Amino acid sequence: MSNDKKFIDSFAEKLDSMLSGPGQAWNRFADRFFQYTYRETTKGVFGLFDSPEKISGAAKKAHEKGYTNFDCFTPFPVHGLELDMGFKRSKVPYITFFMGLTGLAIAFILQSMVHEQVIPRWWEFFDPYPNLRSYPLNIGGKPTFSWPAMIPICFELTVLIGGHSTVIGLILLARLYRPFRKVLHPDLTNDKFGLWIPSDSAQYSEESVKQFLTELGAKEITTVSNT
Repeated sequence: MSNDKKFIDSFAEKLDSMLSGPGQAWNRFADRFFQYTYRETTKGVFGLFDSPEKISGAAKKAHEKGYTNFDCFTPFPVHGLELDMGFKRSKVPYITFFMGLTGLAIAFILQSMVHEQVIPRWWEFFDPYPNLRSYPLNIGGKPTFSWPAMIPICFELTVLIGGHSTVIGLILLARLYRPFRKVLHPDLTNDKFGLWIPSDSAQYSEESVKQFLTELGAKEITTVSNT
């Protein structure tokens, strides 16, 4: 029985090491490629503010003071907040652009395939699209390959694939695929704005952070040891 247990434990360790490698590699890539990666709020100090202007100012002051790995929590998107935090422009628009072009190409190719006399015969003894050449009808002198009629479908697939890829890319790059998280404060989902400074931040000291948040005008300051 002990031999079986040793074998199972050994197998589990090897499996963990094998599966953790790709995950760690992806996380390193996400950290470099996408700066807005979410970090767990397990230990640190946060302060609550009551307006978007105040959280923007607090984020800018935190960045100027040299705090690192800090985060802001808002009940709705605050325009320009990431710039106040010292981040560069998001890479997500690149995903949207290139996947939108992919959707455009797919739509164009699919519609081209259903137009007569567009796809040449590959080989004398093999025709991959025989049904497309079954009824080469010319109605009213219209061209066989009428690309203006293809524009609506090209637009739809561009938006469909680009939009879905944007959401999926954001979730993966920001590592937002862990669904069970505790909210630091219930008002953060309603009408309050939070500035979170973790314990592993540069120049972190619990008392100095509390003093810093007090000077910024935080309405409530809370120390978190484990969430």
